[in-house]
Amino acid sequence: MNAPAFSVERFQDVYAELLPLLHEHYDEISLHKHMGYALKPNVGLYTAMQNADQLMMMIGRLHGQIVAYFVVFVRPSIHYADCLEGVGDIFFCKADRRGMMIGLQLFEATENELRRRGVNLFMAGEKLAFPATALFERRKFEPIERKWALWL
Repeated sequence: MNAPAFSVERFQDVYAELLPLLHEHYDEISLHKHMGYALKPNVGLYTAMQNADQLMMMIGRLHGQIVAYFVVFVRPSIHYADCLEGVGDIFFCKADRRGMMIGLQLFEATENELRRRGVNLFMAGEKLAFPATALFERRKFEPIERKWALWL
């Protein structure tokens, strides 16, 4: 099997092509859909973050088609201004490509790009109902906190 090629792509350039995969991702894991919220990305905010160089989108393509992506917010820490952080928004690998090491390749490509940008700390999360613990551990991530949610 061929390995996907990974590269950074701009939100404005890839959004229309990525949207069907975002819906696939939403259908699979979204907590919001169970509360009646439709997927409605804030295109203006993503665009503004891209224009401010605070958004990094690592896209994996195989035969020209997107098979994986990692969206990361890149900005100085709000608490530690000297620490440039990469905070994972979402990552996804097409279901028919899982178990083929594409997730590891996606994380490696993302980490390499964040290092190139001078990021000091890379943080990402997983949904408890859809764990990716083995992937995080294999890439040497350490668990640091747990998020809690309360619908109001």
